[in-house]
Amino acid sequence: MFLVAVGTIFGQQPSDLIYSNLDGFLEIPSPENLKKLELSIKNTKQTNKDVQLAKTIAYCNIGYVQAQNLALQKAIDSYEKAKQLYFSESLEDYDIIEYCLMPLGNLYLKVQAFSEAENTIKHYILFAKRRGQSKQELSGVLNLSVLYHNRGEFEKSKSILLQALEKESANQDLKLNLASAFFALNQRQETKNLLKDILSKDVHNFRAYQLLAQVYLSDKNYVAAILNVEKAIKILQNHSNINSRELARMHLSLAETYLAAKQLPKAIVEVQKVYSQLIPSYDRMQEMPTSEQLYAESTLMDALDLHAHILSKEEKNNNALKVFEMASRVNDFLFVELSMQESKLIAQQNVKRRSEVIMELYYQQFQRTKNIEWIEKAVSLDSKVKGRIVWEAVYLKNILTSQNANNLKQLQDLNAEISLLANEIQRETNKYRLDAKAISSLQNSYSQALTKQRILYDSIQSDIIKDKEVSHSEIFEAVRQKAKKLNQSVVSYFMGDAAIYQFIISGENISFKKLTDSNNAYEDFRESIRGYNRFFDSPAAINNDISAFSKASYSLFQKLNLPVSEKLIVIPDGILSFIPFQTLITESTESRQFSQMAFLIFRSSVSYLVSLKDFLNDDVAFQRKQSVLGFFPIFKDTEQELGYSIYEADAIHRMFPSQLLMESEATSKKFSEECQNHTILHFATHAMGGTFNEAASIQFSDRTLSLEEIYSYDIPADLVVLSACDTGIGKLVKGEGALSLARAFQYAGAGNVLFSLWQVNDKSTTELMTYYYKNLKESKSRDFALHKGHLDYLKDETISNAMKSPYYWGAFVYYGTTDFPQESQNKIWYFIVGGIFVAIGFFFFRRRIQNKYA
Repeated sequence: MFLVAVGTIFGQQPSDLIYSNLDGFLEIPSPENLKKLELSIKNTKQTNKDVQLAKTIAYCNIGYVQAQNLALQKAIDSYEKAKQLYFSESLEDYDIIEYCLMPLGNLYLKVQAFSEAENTIKHYILFAKRRGQSKQELSGVLNLSVLYHNRGEFEKSKSILLQALEKESANQDLKLNLASAFFALNQRQETKNLLKDILSKDVHNFRAYQLLAQVYLSDKNYVAAILNVEKAIKILQNHSNINSRELARMHLSLAETYLAAKQLPKAIVEVQKVYSQLIPSYDRMQEMPTSEQLYAESTLMDALDLHAHILSKEEKNNNALKVFEMASRVNDFLFVELSMQESKLIAQQNVKRRSEVIMELYYQQFQRTKNIEWIEKAVSLDSKVKGRIVWEAVYLKNILTSQNANNLKQLQDLNAEISLLANEIQRETNKYRLDAKAISSLQNSYSQALTKQRILYDSIQSDIIKDKEVSHSEIFEAVRQKAKKLNQSVVSYFMGDAAIYQFIISGENISFKKLTDSNNAYEDFRESIRGYNRFFDSPAAINNDISAFSKASYSLFQKLNLPVSEKLIVIPDGILSFIPFQTLITESTESRQFSQMAFLIFRSSVSYLVSLKDFLNDDVAFQRKQSVLGFFPIFKDTEQELGYSIYEADAIHRMFPSQLLMESEATSKKFSEECQNHTILHFATHAMGGTFNEAASIQFSDRTLSLEEIYSYDIPADLVVLSACDTGIGKLVKGEGALSLARAFQYAGAGNVLFSLWQVNDKSTTELMTYYYKNLKESKSRDFALHKGHLDYLKDETISNAMKSPYYWGAFVYYGTTDFPQESQNKIWYFIVGGIFVAIGFFFFRRRIQNKYA
């Protein structure tokens, strides 16, 4: 238990009021006493170290009480304030690790803020090492291993535990965590040996029995698995100081075991025991918690998910969906408080996994009832789970721009600082000879910057980063009406681990289909996608076997079930994000002439969006006076030379007012200084798509700019053109798509981005971009200009058939607002004016007839 009551030992000092109110709050932790304490902290203006220490101690105690009362996010905020004060003021005479950093790291783990937890734990490991606090250092290693385990980084967990055991060979907690890592890595014998050793020394180690139960469960020995979890629960219940959350997780483990053993009623009983441990007001007579009983707690979310799975197994789909919606709500509570993007990405993957199960239930209900309500719910779910992190970042920037520009500037400056420090830490850790002191200093600065970011983020986000409550039917009807008004067909794919679903919404068509009806069909579909993408791995792949390409393209086209429409809006998902739909062949062909093949581009104008939320955005027409900021490093006399980009620059200069930065002038510094002063940003350079280990980046003449750095920019451009290789490629994250350069610019506020899906050819890119800007000038349409540019390229008789392979023209895709081409706008205007004259003529004709026969 953590109690601090020190107010009476300081005498009459400015800090006395804080300590006095702290004593009162600890004695009776009521809302009134909390408000009184917070006011004394706020109103004590002195800034000497005694006062700052008093505030630090007060915040730690507030955090402790809030955590005990399950107000986890408020507790995190209080601990973060204590942490900021302690380190910014270089305070001493207080165990900040024990009373702040350790509970803060544990809280971040509880709410699945894994990146925040990693930073906090690493911070106090280094701090404890400097201070010689070996106990806290060891606790940090244990917690870090748990974090890595939760993130699925089992080798990392194993590595740090083995290193720690070299110093602490008898530590049972280290051995138990190592056994968990061995089990996750399927090293079964090592797991059993360690558990045997642990239990030989402590027969009351309940965590060892829990892990042993998992071993038996994986062997499908359900009886032994159940017996071991029950033994773990019994031992834990006999502890003098029972941890309710730990006991809840034990009951959850038993519920999972009963589910695996197909003992569903017993599984439900154990889930209800979880609710009893986590929700003080929960009544066992309740079938499920009420909405008012939900709060941000990861174990509660896991229990709700498991409960919903059990109900679906019992074919109680309506109740299963109710509980899944509760789990989603708890997930939203957790999600809204995350400040680091890495944590949000992990949370988003969990959202998508749950959504896959919910989508299948919606589909089953629709098939059974044919009620459009289930399509409405499915469409709403699809719109919510895709691209959520980018959408929220842009939404926050837009709100701050209109409400508090100063907060926006502070947030962007902090994001930039964090990005630079993260890069510096990465460089230091990659050095052959590690400088522990330098890394420790950087880590400390990084941690302080994150704390500032967290506190600022919390002060501005609570009222604005929340989805507006919009009904399923309202979202669906809004999409339908807009598609009808613009004569567009919206095609959205939802890709899960076991099935692929599709929505088609247009003025005339509403469709909700499951494109794969078996595991074999699903794997065949995925292989068709992967096989098609392989044709774009090299310039020769298509030309070397045109017949094979044509067959693969037509086969994939058939699987994708695209409607016949002049204007297609495609919202891909998963690996479909890497498919250039415009290159698909719509009918079987034996032709070897690319310009004569029935590419989708000849039938439909194809543009893309990240999610249906983007489709419902207010479209900003491409009408105002435009100016281009262009970057052309060229990299002359190097292996990376982009000689043809000079012609690209010339084409832009002829079409639009422009500031074109050539060769050494094309610097990242100029980008930072000028990116807000132009409506179109054009980058003709080299880029690297993100991989599992490395983030995407883009090259300027002075240096390479990383993905993280671009996130911190504010880019309000009407259009960003990434005329470089692999700008749409990156590590694929469930629900969020590829962590690519294109996404980085979207995150920074550029809603309309043209980018590439593979390593493009310098010459053909220049030709295509020349056509693009010519059409952009004439049509004032960002999407149509690319569509027409593709057609112009294919019709260009000076270009050889080999260079008309889709490899050379199909890489570029456009994500963003669809504009009516200028010629279409003129036609619409002619129709309107013509209609007015016809109406006037009809009016006078009718008057003449009336007068004649009056």
